[in-house]
Amino acid sequence: MEFAEYQHRLEKQYGQPLEQIIRDVYIEKNCGPATGAQELGIPRQAFMHFVHQFNLKPDKLQRL
Repeated sequence: MEFAEYQHRLEKQYGQPLEQIIRDVYIEKNCGPATGAQELGIPRQAFMHFVHQFNLKPDKLQRL
């Protein structure tokens, strides 16, 4: 499955833009890559791709 397919599936499932979904799991719930990917039902590689795509790592580091 390609990243765009994961994006479409998650946005349809959660009814939100992908950036908000990843932000909620990665920053708000404070899940790491493996846990976040498992929660969303996607591969860790796809989860990290989206974290980097939306530049969420600096936001997470600020919350520590």
